[in-house]
Amino acid sequence: MITLIDHRVCLVKINLHDPSVKVAPHALYLKDPLSDSSKEVDIRNVFHCDGLLLCTTKDKRLVVWNPCSGETKWVKPRDSYKKTDYCALGYDNKSSSKQYKILRLDRQDRPNKNVYEIYDFNSNSWRVLGVATDWFLAKYRRGISVKGNTYWVATQAAEKPYHDFILSFDFSTEMFQNLSLPHPFPYGISSLSVVREEQLCLLGAKHLQVWVITSTGSWNKFLALYNTTSDTFSKGMSFLADEQNQVVVFLNTKNILHVMRQNKHSLEKHLGGKSSVLLNYVPSLAQIQEATLPRGRKRKAPST
Repeated sequence: MITLIDHRVCLVKINLHDPSVKVAPHALYLKDPLSDSSKEVDIRNVFHCDGLLLCTTKDKRLVVWNPCSGETKWVKPRDSYKKTDYCALGYDNKSSSKQYKILRLDRQDRPNKNVYEIYDFNSNSWRVLGVATDWFLAKYRRGISVKGNTYWVATQAAEKPYHDFILSFDFSTEMFQNLSLPHPFPYGISSLSVVREEQLCLLGAKHLQVWVITSTGSWNKFLALYNTTSDTFSKGMSFLADEQNQVVVFLNTKNILHVMRQNKHSLEKHLGGKSSVLLNYVPSLAQIQEATLPRGRKRKAPST
């Protein structure tokens, strides 16, 4: 798994069969191409898809990075990136080959307006798709990639009373879709993850409960942990789940890593520094596409 500690992407290995084994984050190195020295990039946020990391930097740049191969692609904005932007990486899962794309949401709270655009690696350009005003994404809510598409817990804002739902973006059709949460769902704290790289997974926290979505689109609760306290959880927490072994690993905003196994709290570890996210990372040799010119020639990707 990976996490973001003090603006650096770090690998974290945990032995779930022996949680007493020391947890030691290992930082991955990403050099800043704008620096003549070996200065590293300060990363503000990271999104994982198919072994590729989409990173936004503190100085408002965007890079796609494969830590396994070292390949990077710096993506220039259509106009300029904003601190309020939310970016997600996905791919067309209906194509014979994976065609990667980036979704950028320009989130505006007052008035509620979400301008969204897509970056296509084949054309090396951005396209504005539209504006959505009937939902909003809280700043602490993170998306998750499942089979090339992105999912969030969003809030319906078209009429009161407001309520949460699952918002998804299909990179094949380039359209948003809605999914319902399990009913009832009386949880003020919720988070999304992925199981075995193929199933959307939902956590509701008061007492910890975890669901996975089935192939028919229904929710199946596979874990309920009642031996927890409310201060263990926080808005913006991230988690990983192992359905087969009944294990949940989650990181709260106090940067404390928790491992719960079969209703028992087996590990509590402060990772040090400031952290923001916990992601299931599977190394991959996936290549970042370069834009293609007529007659099959490839356009060189920009270095910055």
